[in-house]
Amino acid sequence: MLHYALTLDMVTLSGDTPARFGPLSLAVCLNEVVLLEGVGPAAGEPLLEVAASLASPAAGRVGHWGQNTATLPREELYRLRRRIGYISSRQVLLHRLRLGENIALASCYHLGYSEPEALAAHSHMLDQLGLRRHLDRYPAQVSGAVYARAVWARELAKKPDLILAMIPGGLSAPVEGAVLTRVLGDYLAGARAAALLLGESLEAFHPLGHRLFSLEGGQLRQQPLLERHPRPLTAYLPLV
Repeated sequence: MLHYALTLDMVTLSGDTPARFGPLSLAVCLNEVVLLEGVGPAAGEPLLEVAASLASPAAGRVGHWGQNTATLPREELYRLRRRIGYISSRQVLLHRLRLGENIALASCYHLGYSEPEALAAHSHMLDQLGLRRHLDRYPAQVSGAVYARAVWARELAKKPDLILAMIPGGLSAPVEGAVLTRVLGDYLAGARAAALLLGESLEAFHPLGHRLFSLEGGQLRQQPLLERHPRPLTAYLPLV
């Protein structure tokens, strides 16, 4: 039996959300990257909040690794959320902490690392994102692009098993898209993680994807991925 990192079963968003799709059913397998294209922030970010269990759907069921988030005790729900990397424009850095402290926070809090130890473990990622020279600055002192990359670094430093990300148009430009594709590709290559990426255009991320959906008339339509590489069924099975 296949196992899933995320299941959305006939999910609809609240009435005050400008969703452009009807009831949505989608399952993301373990170690799978699913791309959902043609979705802007107005509808995509509320959907990701529901997928991350940060908001409740108006109807339908959300599941993570076979567990129904609506029925989990608060302590278990918080433990589950630690396995999720959630990236959107609604995510904020702690303004009283430097960028380095923000990125290292989860490792310091949950694993007892010092800030230098936590950052050293992710030095290659920090170099790829061009963040090293900004680590001593506060969020209000950096550009929007650096701020967004720091959010990516913080979430990936948590070593999530599921990545939920909204890719704004600016991040899909050739340079930023190439940077994030490389960083995310390296992370996924070394971790047994799944990802759901949403955006108006995700062409830069097609090489990472296993399934691609587009939004047409309020419904999701699966599209072919020309650069998709076949993967064995065992990649989706829990073998340990």
